[in-house]
Amino acid sequence: MAMPKNVNLPEKILRIETDDQNYTPIEEIPEEYQHLIIPVSKIFFTSDYDFDMVCQVIRLGIFSIWMHEIYAMEAIKLLPVTCREIVVLHFMAHGSPKAEIADNGAYPLNGKEVNMFKLNARFNEAPMKRGDEMISFHINVLPADLPKLAEIHPDLAQLAKKELMAGSGPLQNRPYKLNLVCNYLIKQFIDCKYIGVAAEKLLYRCCVDLFINFANQDKIAHLPNAYNADEIDNILKKVVEYINTHTDDEFNLAKIAYIFDVNAKALYAGFENTYHITMEAFDRQCKMLYAFHSAVTTKAEAKDIARSIAMRSTAEFIRVFESYFNCSFITVRNAQ
Repeated sequence: MAMPKNVNLPEKILRIETDDQNYTPIEEIPEEYQHLIIPVSKIFFTSDYDFDMVCQVIRLGIFSIWMHEIYAMEAIKLLPVTCREIVVLHFMAHGSPKAEIADNGAYPLNGKEVNMFKLNARFNEAPMKRGDEMISFHINVLPADLPKLAEIHPDLAQLAKKELMAGSGPLQNRPYKLNLVCNYLIKQFIDCKYIGVAAEKLLYRCCVDLFINFANQDKIAHLPNAYNADEIDNILKKVVEYINTHTDDEFNLAKIAYIFDVNAKALYAGFENTYHITMEAFDRQCKMLYAFHSAVTTKAEAKDIARSIAMRSTAEFIRVFESYFNCSFITVRNAQ
């Protein structure tokens, strides 16, 4: 259905960042949206004749994480607004609104794409057609916090060096792809049942890894796009699932290549080109997430968790775990 022309559409404010703490009590969220609620989040729910909007925010140190689910019963004009200057890492999970970003004009936000924006404290516009549904996820940081983050995580140096424009607009020349590895990380937020320290440490690290994945895409943005044959794409998806479900195996490239009957070097290069993380780094990511959930949800001892992710040394496991999540193993264990 085409957008009505020359019509003054109902305007609906969409919080991108806010100091407003007038959250909606969970008991006031309609039953059909209750399954969306993340326990650690605060919620803004808005509903009228034109639309329903569920906005959830999780604040973790320098990160402000937002999830928006919007259902337009009539054609509307969203007015995205932030209360301060921010840098936004934005993932469009579903929908394709065309945002009118102040100072830059129309910018399409297509499903399964990721962008980084610098936004000033002013209104932008994003029309939605009747029947449209939009699901987006974004992480906000203050511009001054990017260099600080890069000092701790050198993989983010690429982002810290970006020159920010005076106005609002995208910080890359074209959108990047929302890949399967990023989907796995975002799912950690959606499925998170933890509160307190457990949620804070888990989701903070997931924010870091999402920024690193974007930075890795940004580093090679000047190169021609690398495309895989459909057969290789299908194998790579299976390899992601294999690594994620075989955290008890030591990483072995030759073994994985043999299992999937593919050249090891081609597999390794194709994986990194597609998911913007090396196979070893993804294996470590999966193992650390598995170990974290084991520490929080089971009574397994550290030595047993270490063995469950193919680490022979308990001391080395604890060192890697604490470095990865920037907290002690005991802190996570006591968060049960």
